[in-house]
Amino acid sequence: MITLAQSREGQADKVVQKIIDIFVRESEVLELLPFDNAVSPNGGSTLIYGYVQTKLPSQAAYRAIGQEYTASEATVEKKSVELAIFGGAFEIDRVIKSIEGQLNNMAFQLEQKIKAAVAVFHDGMINGDTAVEANGFDGLDKMLTGTTSEYNAEGTAIDLSTKATMEANASDFYEQLITLINRTGANAIMCNELMKTKIQTVARVLGYKTDSEQAFGRTITTIGENNVRIIDLKNKVSVSEGDAVETPIIPVEAGVTSIYAVKFDVNDGFHGVTLTGNDVINTYLPDFNAPNAVKKGEVEMVACVALKNTKSAGVLRNIKIA
Repeated sequence: MITLAQSREGQADKVVQKIIDIFVRESEVLELLPFDNAVSPNGGSTLIYGYVQTKLPSQAAYRAIGQEYTASEATVEKKSVELAIFGGAFEIDRVIKSIEGQLNNMAFQLEQKIKAAVAVFHDGMINGDTAVEANGFDGLDKMLTGTTSEYNAEGTAIDLSTKATMEANASDFYEQLITLINRTGANAIMCNELMKTKIQTVARVLGYKTDSEQAFGRTITTIGENNVRIIDLKNKVSVSEGDAVETPIIPVEAGVTSIYAVKFDVNDGFHGVTLTGNDVINTYLPDFNAPNAVKKGEVEMVACVALKNTKSAGVLRNIKIA
């Protein structure tokens, strides 16, 4: 098991350490998420990670003298996921590098590529579906749909869209949110920016509080007595006709969105999976002393996510925020 922070400590290259720092600064999830670094190609072309997922716990009961227990076993299911390869490349002309002055163009391009790679990972972690993107990996939305850890999927929308409806529904929403956290043993809930704001407002309306502190150059917000992290997964960016279009990674459709709760745990929870060794992230930086006028740099991750216990993640659906 390894975290990005631990992988950073194993790097002698200061540039690589800085790159990992940018990943952690851009993603609260990648700060917290443990990776099982256990996948090796072994000479093949596939990167499969097999594991056993706990579905239902074993049962215990009383018995009378002379009677036998009714046998019951924990229900498990063999699962497998395949690591995805994702990242991107950028190019810099050596003349631009030589005259860049105050703007370090390579550092800028590298940081922008890391932000894009983080968005790809966040999007896959929530919305990933290998039936749609064969080169990707399945995410929590697909994992949780139709399970007992999917809450309020068919119920009436919890309306937090206006000040009046928020005040009217604050108690019901907060109870369902805390129930989601408690049932999953979550140490983080993931949502979009507007939903995070609604959670903070509801807590304030009810006289509770959310705590904030600074870490990794950003504000960290927690809720509840166990300091459960509230994580805004931010937006993904697409380019259409030369314009950048941003949409929340956890979508808002017809004003309605969801909240995901996860317990980060390699043994019995939600976690990342990567290759053996300490290199969760790989970078290939341009060599401006080599021939050719245009130099290429690349940033790449080889990873996916797994859920070892279906009770260690959950989703609260149908929350109206707009």
